[in-house]
Parts: sequence; C-alpha cells; structure tokens
Amino acid sequence: MKGIRVWLSAAVLSIACPTLSLSAGQDRRQRVAREREVRQQRFSARIDSLVSSGEFQFLPVSMMWSPRMQSQIIDGYYYYVGIFKEQLQVHMPVVVGRALTYNAIANFDTDSLSGYRNEKNDTGWKVSFSAEDETGTTYAFVFTIYRVTGRAVLDMISDSNLIQYTGTIVANDAMPRS
Repeated sequence: MKGIRVWLSAAVLSIACPTLSLSAGQDRRQRVAREREVRQQRFSARIDSLVSSGEFQFLPVSMMWSPRMQSQIIDGYYYYVGIFKEQLQVHMPVVVGRALTYNAIANFDTDSLSGYRNEKNDTGWKVSFSAEDETGTTYAFVFTIYRVTGRAVLDMISDSNLIQYTGTIVANDAMPRS
C-alpha cells in the first residue's frame, strides 16, 4: 500500500510539476556537456604540451604520394617519426619510382636538424625542419597538427618524393619497445 502511495505521489507530482523532471534531465545534460568540454580542453592542452616541448612521435595511418596522389593505408604501428631534443628518428614507408612504384622504408637517425620552426596558429600547430639521411638525401618535414581533433598531417619531401602522411602524435614514452 505504501509503495502505491509513493508511486501515485510521484505520478501526481510529475503531472502537476512537469518542470521538475525536465529540470533534472537538463541538469544532467548540462553536467555531461561540461564534462565533455573539460575533457576537450585537457586533450587540446595535451597536444599543446607535446608540440611545444619539441619531443613527440608521429604515428601514420595513411599515406598519399605524387604525382597522381595515390593513397595507401598504413597498418603497422612500428612506422613513426620520432622527434627528440637532440635526435630525429625516421622509420617510414616511402614510395620509390615514378612509372612503376613500390614501397621502401626511409630508415635513419640523425642528430642534425636544420631550420626547426614551431608555430602555433588558430587551428593548432605547424612544425617544420629539414634533415639529411646517411646517404646525403635531404628531407623536409612539415607537420600540421590540429588541436581539436588530434589529427596530424606530415608532408615529407625529398628530391625524389612528396609524400603526405595522416596520423596522430603521441608522447615519446608511449611507443612500444621492441
């Protein structure tokens, strides 16, 4: 009997005062929206911190190359460009050849970066520099990193290649050790 009275009281209250139930729903939606906004702010701050430190790794997901802008998904987590305070590590798939193309790996470490620039803009960051591998090939690296989505685009340019990679950046210690 007591349960029926409570249920009836709640039913009468919801009919008599519909704003009570709407108010509770609105409060919950506002709280959830605030939580999402705080998470987004933390995410953007993390991106800012990684890029401004000058120490991060780029992990590609796809690549496109010239001259016909062909594309390919990259499904190996072991490809990366690692930027460290005193060193650059590159282990990335590249495309060799013009008429008949095939994949190869740009795999080099260097401690001489030239022209390093790190600029914040309205949408995120632009990081650019050049480096030379052990054969003397010069590569230009241009990263465009978006604060809101975390998307990162790397244009890696050499005399024989223009390849655009899309992926994300992570902290240097987040890479699996092999």
